[in-house]
Formats: sequence, structure tokens, C-alpha cells
Amino acid sequence: MKDKKQELITLLKENEVIKFGKFTLSSGKESDYYVDMKRAVTNPEILSKVAEIISEKIEGFGVDKVAGPALGAVPIATAVSLNAKMPLLMIRKEKKGYGTSKLIEGDLEEGDSIVVVEDVTTTGKSLLKAIDAIENNKGVIKRAFVVVDRSEGALQNFENKGIKLEPLLSIEDFNK
Repeated sequence: MKDKKQELITLLKENEVIKFGKFTLSSGKESDYYVDMKRAVTNPEILSKVAEIISEKIEGFGVDKVAGPALGAVPIATAVSLNAKMPLLMIRKEKKGYGTSKLIEGDLEEGDSIVVVEDVTTTGKSLLKAIDAIENNKGVIKRAFVVVDRSEGALQNFENKGIKLEPLLSIEDFNK
């Protein structure tokens, strides 16, 4: 697994997913680096490596479905779904105001064991919101993964909720 982690770091570096400099984040906060995960999740080689790593980590854990919040995690969840041959759930940011008005796309059955994935976390707020949606619809969260954790509180916020967030990489992996 260590080799695969190093392969992922190399792919992210080669594709300039982690950029250093001065950036304004969506929160308005200033940062010395930017994690451009949309660049990563649109690259088939990176997406394949991420799916391979997560699929190996969940094998044998009795997971029924994989879920990801829109937008960045949907390609990851789709790739894991294809790699692990398990159904996919997509979690909207909010219920749509037309059609079936669903918050969760896909078939979530009461008691389903779910693994959730995310592209990048800072505080983990959007992934925790997706987890709440799954739990409110009687799904059971088994595992939670993020490709890159910015190391700014997400792990602690998940621990406070009683869920272990498992980063494939943290921002410190790029400072080496």
C-alpha cells in the first residue's frame, strides 16, 4: 500500500494538483497552497489509482454501497463503484426543487453499509453534511475516506462525530 501511496503522490505532483503560493479559498480564507482536486478527479490515471487504493481498503468490510457528495467526490465514488463492483450513491448539496426532489441519488435501503468518499477536506463540513443525509435516510456509515486532507480540523470534527476519517494523503505528504 505504501508504494501505491507514493505513486499517488507522484501523480498529483506531476499533474500540479497541489499548488504553492498565495491563494484565496472558497471560505475567503488565505492559504499558502491550493489543492486543485478537480484537476485530479478529471484525470483517468489519478482517478484509477484513487479507486484502486480505496477499493483495497474496503475489501472484506461488508460495505454495500459507495457514496460521494456533489461535485468533486462523484467521480471518485463512481470510480470506486466500478472498481469494487458496488452500487453508487450521489449526495446532492440540497434537495432539487423539481422531479423527485431527492437529496440522495441511487438506491439507499434501510441498514445499507456505506463508505463515503471526498476529494479534499479542510474542516470536513460538506462530507459530514452528506453523512447526515445518509444517516437520516437509515444508511449506516462504515468508513470515510478523503484523497487529500488539508490538516485544518477535519479529522477532529469527524472524531467528534464518532467517525474515523481516513485520508489517503495529507498536505504534509507534499512538503517532503
